[in-house]
Amino acid sequence: MRAVYSDCFIIALIIQFMTQVHVSSQRVVVSNDGPTILGGSITFRADIYWDDGSRPSGTFSYIWKDDALNPHEYTSPNTGNTTSYWTVTYPVDRNSVGSYRLRLVVEKRIWPIWRVFGNAMIDYKVTELLNGNMTLTQSNEAINGDYISSNSTTDLRINFRKGDYDFVKAKGASSIMTFWFIDCKSFGPSPNFTFNHHFSEVNTTQVIEALVIVSYDPPVTTTTSAPTTVAPLTTTSVPNTTTSTTPSTTTTTLPSTASLAPKVESNATMYSSAFFTCSNATNIPQDPNKTYGYFAKTVKVRAPISNITVSGTNWLQPWEMLSLNVSCKGSGPFKVCLSIHPGNYNITGNETCEAGTILENCSFPIIHYFLEASVYTYLVVLENDVSIQRYPLTINIYKVTTKPQLSVIVVPVSCSLAAMVLIVFGIAYYMQSRARFTVEVADFDFGQHNPELEYKTFTERLRDSINSSLRPGGDRINGYEALNKPLLE
Repeated sequence: MRAVYSDCFIIALIIQFMTQVHVSSQRVVVSNDGPTILGGSITFRADIYWDDGSRPSGTFSYIWKDDALNPHEYTSPNTGNTTSYWTVTYPVDRNSVGSYRLRLVVEKRIWPIWRVFGNAMIDYKVTELLNGNMTLTQSNEAINGDYISSNSTTDLRINFRKGDYDFVKAKGASSIMTFWFIDCKSFGPSPNFTFNHHFSEVNTTQVIEALVIVSYDPPVTTTTSAPTTVAPLTTTSVPNTTTSTTPSTTTTTLPSTASLAPKVESNATMYSSAFFTCSNATNIPQDPNKTYGYFAKTVKVRAPISNITVSGTNWLQPWEMLSLNVSCKGSGPFKVCLSIHPGNYNITGNETCEAGTILENCSFPIIHYFLEASVYTYLVVLENDVSIQRYPLTINIYKVTTKPQLSVIVVPVSCSLAAMVLIVFGIAYYMQSRARFTVEVADFDFGQHNPELEYKTFTERLRDSINSSLRPGGDRINGYEALNKPLLE
């Protein structure tokens, strides 16, 4: 029996040792969806991990407790889940506005006992005003920072925290009006949570404020003889709103703008001085019949990049220096990124300038040497606080074909023409001279046929020739008679 107890004790020590070894590697994370308005609810979430990010296994218990004047406590049922939720409501009659702290202890059952797995704390607030945030949108794109473009209309919207909206809805809100102010200038009330404005003053800082007033005044009723539709709560931007149609003999109507502030004039400009000082929501008075919300945001108005101009030539020969100057308009500072792509580059729209050169003025040179003849694209990406421009520059590098000088062409051609002229004249002269020589030879052709000499003998012709040569030339004119007249008798 002693051996059995001894073994159990050893096993328990081993389990305890293993548990103590893992204590330092456990992690408990607590979060919440606060802050919450007084009278509203806040939801807490707990997640448990090992340090490597994996989830532990086993049976756990989550013990919640806050430090309110009347503390809220909750112990969850035993569960194998590594995530736990707890929702707490802070009624107006038992709680007050202020900062609170929640403590969570997570226990794990290690048979046969429970041991602390881990613990965590988180601070949160219970507020007097409605909670939420103001969002800005331009060209259907959310503005994440403080910079807005001067070229586009800005859509402003108040997004309530869901728990706060559920609170005013459950309390019986009859209307919600939003009053907008820009640099303390009133732009009147709107029956929903949206407002459109064009910020055109470049390089300025402006403060946007919105005062939300929730009224619980009973609706004015009139008797009717037919079923009617109950008017919904006048909100359009908060989720979980529904409109129901029920038979009724009365019509619910929303109160007018003036009825939202019975102690103040109905002029919207008066709200600025009566409810709060610009950029200071602490002057909003307490009114048990209304709930208020105050939202503010500071924006910086900047001009987007425009009118990109490139000067210089983009037609070059290899080894010639590309020298361009790029300039643009807009609000600085500017971030510039340059990249070279072979061929023609098509813009994808995803090009960004992560680590570029910062310039105060939008004017910079582009200098580069291209070694080979081809087509290149110099991609210029320009960014400022409110815009991004992608500008492709096509660079044509062409190879020039070498041409001989004019003298090298003219002199050989001229000489060739002169030689041809000389040859033509030589041939012509030769032909003319030959023709002339042929005529002279024909004159001395003694074999020419003469019918007058055919009847004479050789002796007679010889005698005639001698007589003709010795006789004066005038005798030859007589022709036949002279030839037949003997020189010697």
